[in-house]
Amino acid sequence: MSPRRRTPVEGQGDFFTGPDLFPVRRPAEQNRPVDTLRIKTAMSEALKACPESREMVAAKIGVLTGREFTLWALNAYTAPSREDHDIGLSRFVAFVRVTGAYWLWDMLVEDDGLMVLQGREAKLAELGHLRQTKRQLDDKLRSLERELNASPVEVNSRRRPRGKA
Repeated sequence: MSPRRRTPVEGQGDFFTGPDLFPVRRPAEQNRPVDTLRIKTAMSEALKACPESREMVAAKIGVLTGREFTLWALNAYTAPSREDHDIGLSRFVAFVRVTGAYWLWDMLVEDDGLMVLQGREAKLAELGHLRQTKRQLDDKLRSLERELNASPVEVNSRRRPRGKA
């Protein structure tokens, strides 16, 4: 006896058969200002979780960017009270690499409806997308086969007509 397939309760989604096999984010309000306080707070959390000292993090950022980077600058970039100091992109990239806080990338893009996937997560998302695409193609093939089987096919002659000699 085959297992009985349960139908979801009305209004309850089914994670495995819905249109989106992977969680989807929707963009926030379009003209929303960039939340620098949130970025600085997240960077500060990353520093606290990092096993390296702040001095070592600053020194490694300097090495990765090829420009001097001091502890004072690191503290200014992560202090919520220093609204006039925003970290540049190349230094932010170095900061993420040095602290190992790759989750910062995801936090940065979530307001735009994007999601950063790494390693196995990315492969699983790709697998889900390919399965979804395969299911759609299978549905289309079955539909075409039913359409073709519904009526007989007339085969026209493919011979070239003979011309006058």
